[in-house]
Amino acid sequence: MIRPGAGAALAALLVSCGKASSADLADAGPQQPAITDVEPQPGLVAAGARFAVHFSDAMDEGQLLAATGRSETVALVPEADVERAAAAIEHSPLSAHERTLLVSAAAAIASDRKSMVLTPDQPLSAGGYYLLVSPRLKDELGRRLAGNGARFGYQVPAPPRSATLISPPAGGEVPWNVAVVRAHAEAGRVALVGPAGQELASADARGPVELRLSVPLAGGARYSLSLDGSPAPQQAFLAAACARSAAPALQGGAALLSVRDTGVTAQLVLDWPARVELSVEDGAGGSMTAIADVSCAPPPCGPQSFVCPASMRVEGLRPATDYSLRIVARDDFNFTLRTAPQPFSTVAALPRVAIAEVMASGVEGEYVELLNLGPGVADLAALALQGPDDVVRPLLGSPPPLPLMLAPGGRALAVGASFDASLYPALPLVTPVLRASTQRLLGRGLSDDATPPFRLVSRSQVPIVLAGFPADAPHCPTGVSVQRDEAIPPDAPGSWSCGLKGGTPGRPP
Repeated sequence: MIRPGAGAALAALLVSCGKASSADLADAGPQQPAITDVEPQPGLVAAGARFAVHFSDAMDEGQLLAATGRSETVALVPEADVERAAAAIEHSPLSAHERTLLVSAAAAIASDRKSMVLTPDQPLSAGGYYLLVSPRLKDELGRRLAGNGARFGYQVPAPPRSATLISPPAGGEVPWNVAVVRAHAEAGRVALVGPAGQELASADARGPVELRLSVPLAGGARYSLSLDGSPAPQQAFLAAACARSAAPALQGGAALLSVRDTGVTAQLVLDWPARVELSVEDGAGGSMTAIADVSCAPPPCGPQSFVCPASMRVEGLRPATDYSLRIVARDDFNFTLRTAPQPFSTVAALPRVAIAEVMASGVEGEYVELLNLGPGVADLAALALQGPDDVVRPLLGSPPPLPLMLAPGGRALAVGASFDASLYPALPLVTPVLRASTQRLLGRGLSDDATPPFRLVSRSQVPIVLAGFPADAPHCPTGVSVQRDEAIPPDAPGSWSCGLKGGTPGRPP
């Protein structure tokens, strides 16, 4: 696997990094496992690169993978965190804070356990990175890795500067009377160039930029962007031979509202792309707004249909209060839609309960951990789980003899009737275990391979969603729970990751 001279180069690299001395490597001898190669070679790499470490012997798989399913002994880290991360991976296990020093990456071990591949979850940002190998790694015979750990430096170059069309989209068509062309560039002077090479509008960019046109486009002509005078021919659109003559229309004339105690979500569908301002007013003159760009690509000419959906949310409302909602939609043709006031009332205050942890490990061990974020107590008998079949299943199969309240900061387990609490000896005795009427959660249980999305709802006449577990949550090894970042509010999109083997039911992660 190692190329000619690569072993010497690796040894020199380890010595130059101060992680191993030449005497260490000389004394290691053939009886110790060693790193034979890394891919790619240290230096410049693409943002989408994968990283592989090859070993001379089969390594201890238990050390290569932590209980989270990720590697905490072979890790990629940003240059700014390399010293702290290198110190962290010298011990086991890593704390939750120490894991944040590592680039989140999937780890795959070869069948012969002589190599490991790290695949970052997201393309790498421009900057410096280090691939670290922990000095505590051992092979299957218990022999420690030669040297004192290793680090390999990489650099992801900044992408070339470019300008991108936002509206109209590149390759699209737009009525000739468009008044604004929207684009994006990190820096530089962005211009709209006509078919004869003439500049029609320009602006200095620091992100999104609006190019306002003073003359109409020519029907059938092609227009493109340039950045600092350099053409961007792929960022082009056609001017259609028709004109836009109407304001955006709202399907049904109103938005579909989903109301909570302190916020409202408006689902709306337009027939044309526009910038939408959603305003919520109370009877005392107070108001709150939300703004969103509704993007879509309807046909530029001919009959239109409602193909431009959007979901907008306004927070900070008062419980049990009357409000009215107005929608203003402005398009890039100087037309404006203004809707009539749409009255609604917020519901009474709801408990702030989050889904903190989910264990999908079989019939006897499944649980959903609930965390009351306060400030008030939560009536557990008034809560339920709702799965993809939309059936509302109470957390408790039978009413408790006394009200079952969960104090702020308290945790409870929602489980099926067959749940075996002895599987979790560290479960605090004070943790309420809420047994549903069905043997398994959600009727059929939480599949290990594809845990279904579900919601925590209130048992009101119209169930109100309090928290949710997403369909795209990470798949974790058997016996490892999925945990939510508890710093994120329960009604906001959560960040989920694999936790510790055996879970932490009734306890913080």
